[in-house]
Amino acid sequence: MVDNGMSTATRPNYWWWTLLAGLIFALAAVVVAPLMGLEISNELFNQAGQVTWLTLFVGVFLLGCLFTWLLMSRPVRFSPVRGGVTGILVTFFAYPLVLTLADLVQRNWGAGTLEARTDHVVLAIGLTLITTGFAAILFGAVVGMAITWLLMRFHRPTAAIVSAHANRPRHKLVRGLIRAATVAALVLLVFFVGSFVWLTLMPLNVDGLEPNSKASTPAQNYEEAIAAYDGIRAQEATMELHERCNSTLLTHGSKVARVVVYFHGLTSCPAQADELALQLFEKGYNVYLPRMFGHGYADPLTEAPADMRAEELVEYAGRSVDLAQGLGDEVVVVGLSAGGTIASWLAQYRSDVDISISVSPFFGPYLVPAWAAHAATNLLLLMPNSWVWWNPLETVRPPEVNYAYARWSSHALGQVMRLGAIVASSARAEPPLAANIDMLLNEADVAVSMDLAERIITSWRRHGRSVSVEVLPFSRRLPHDLIDPREPMGDVELVYPILFDMIDAPRP
Repeated sequence: MVDNGMSTATRPNYWWWTLLAGLIFALAAVVVAPLMGLEISNELFNQAGQVTWLTLFVGVFLLGCLFTWLLMSRPVRFSPVRGGVTGILVTFFAYPLVLTLADLVQRNWGAGTLEARTDHVVLAIGLTLITTGFAAILFGAVVGMAITWLLMRFHRPTAAIVSAHANRPRHKLVRGLIRAATVAALVLLVFFVGSFVWLTLMPLNVDGLEPNSKASTPAQNYEEAIAAYDGIRAQEATMELHERCNSTLLTHGSKVARVVVYFHGLTSCPAQADELALQLFEKGYNVYLPRMFGHGYADPLTEAPADMRAEELVEYAGRSVDLAQGLGDEVVVVGLSAGGTIASWLAQYRSDVDISISVSPFFGPYLVPAWAAHAATNLLLLMPNSWVWWNPLETVRPPEVNYAYARWSSHALGQVMRLGAIVASSARAEPPLAANIDMLLNEADVAVSMDLAERIITSWRRHGRSVSVEVLPFSRRLPHDLIDPREPMGDVELVYPILFDMIDAPRP
């Protein structure tokens, strides 16, 4: 029996080579992932759909074996270029396979969830591929070329066969398939490198995201603050809001020493912090819970959040602090997630904020490393809006938390990141204006990037400013929403005292 002039008796058996190549690709992925800043979970059997070291290793190993067998199973096909093509294809297909494995294997199945879960995974694949895929694909190509070169260089039977068949013609179909694979790999490489460079070099529009002192009208006394609040409630009365989602004010009937303003997170509403507000009120504070634009509607599938813009968040933040000036001698702002981004913006730009406390602020998603955040922001703003379920297994929120939307808008996410970008750039250039800055971070949070928050903290500290930071350990396995007592995995008995210490602490 003859195969390209080489008998089966003389051709070495390369099954071990296929397995070894898959193993090397998988180990390389495990090594390079943290170097790229990708967040990989150590909790191998988590139920949150996180990518773990196990899913990463298994996914890349399977693809490494598959493409090595398809493209490199015969020594006459060996060449460093072919190895590079193999590496590119392994890396490209690893993104969808690993993310799909993470979601399907590490979440509980439920009826009617396939479509929602597919939408969730597709967006994650697109976002991570376009922002980090170019670096991973280049690395995969290098690994593939190195593996093939080492085999050709140090395995004598392979070297002899490759040399003997270097100029032997191949079957037309085989040549066509090889060329198609090579062209596809090169197209993928050029596309992802070009996309990332374009999205990174494209300036991010931050016009209108700095405070407008002319538009600021701080309340001069308690009566002016109440009048401003009544105006907001009158406007909200014309909207079809959830009964628990109006802007809320808990007041002792006069101006007090400190007022606390709480900014809720994306897709939630003031009800998120109703218990926190009540406890703060009982401690003697006036407490104001303003409703974010596009949030709090009775319709859980409203598309209003998709129209939200960062300029409106700036207006919302400034108007809330202006109102609070008449409610307390000192103003404390607290915010969770997108609200934490707003609190950080106020820390950077408002000197009339006495204490800013950002809780798990959202400057970028957990899936995207800090160095790719600029590209990710541009991508989210340029691409058509997508609706993604927070939890694809829960497309309808339970009655006790039905005031919060079960899905989020990719455009709204991009606008919050746009606001975070102006905070980051300003923090690098100028010291923050707020008198005191605190931050509460959660190592187990799979929604936000801790790295981006830590970079802003570092920028503030380089200006000589003290920033108090508390980090909740991963071992507590706390959810993204640390504030709402109705959050199933939450622990407000741990979180609230930390916030109270930050709010109550005497300040210089």
